Amino acid sequence: MSSWLDRLDRRFGRYVPPNLTLALIGLQGLSWFLDQLRPGFLDYISLDAAKVAQGQVWRLLTFVALPPTSTPIFLALALWWTHMMGTFLEREWGGVRYLAYWFVGIVGTAALSLGLGVPATNEYLLLSLLLAVATLDPDRQVMLLVIPMRLKWLAYVEVALLAWRSATLPGASKVFPLVALSNYLLFFGPGLWQALRTRQRKATQVVEAHRAAQEPAVTRQRVCATCGVTDDDRAVEFRVCTCERCGKPTNFCLPHVREHLAAAAAPAEPT
Repeated sequence: MSSWLDRLDRRFGRYVPPNLTLALIGLQGLSWFLDQLRPGFLDYISLDAAKVAQGQVWRLLTFVALPPTSTPIFLALALWWTHMMGTFLEREWGGVRYLAYWFVGIVGTAALSLGLGVPATNEYLLLSLLLAVATLDPDRQVMLLVIPMRLKWLAYVEVALLAWRSATLPGASKVFPLVALSNYLLFFGPGLWQALRTRQRKATQVVEAHRAAQEPAVTRQRVCATCGVTDDDRAVEFRVCTCERCGKPTNFCLPHVREHLAAAAAPAEPT
């Protein structure tokens, strides 16, 4: 998938307008403002499966413009956060890959909402921005109020909350958090799985190496294939023969390896 997106970016990247995240938070801020002027406006753009079935298909896309919260100060913080996360991804990936990330998330959320017949918001789409940035740059520090914190720890907290929410949702809605994050799973799932397998393999190798170091060394006794003398007699020198007659590495004491090699070098008697 990565190579496919790279080809699309090389071909169509120049046509994608810049500052897509700025446009997104602009739409979210505008939606909040219009709802203040005309209460109930957000209900007109939200993702409601029943109303989509009645023909209001614009809701399949306009729910992305829902503001994260209705409280002005928290809305400003949420839009700032979305701008910071989104512009990082847009800069790292380019417009095509960034649009593809949003497209997969929108399609996954809309499909699940219609399939389960339940309303949906853009909450998980916005959360997927944090998870993506935390995966690409886990040690990136952000100021959480006045406390500096690495993104990976925020991501762990969010994943724990998602797991708790999935466990407490009723019926088939339990799968909603997982499927709504289909964009993150599709973009990062294979790499995370491979990294996990590599880490497990390395851990297994470390355990086996430690176990081998703790076990007493076993010395294999060498025996001459001709006379049967062993290396218990330290005065005896051994050689290993790998000629065609032996067929496999074979131990000989020094006198008998000479006889063996001489016999192997002698021409065969005519029959």
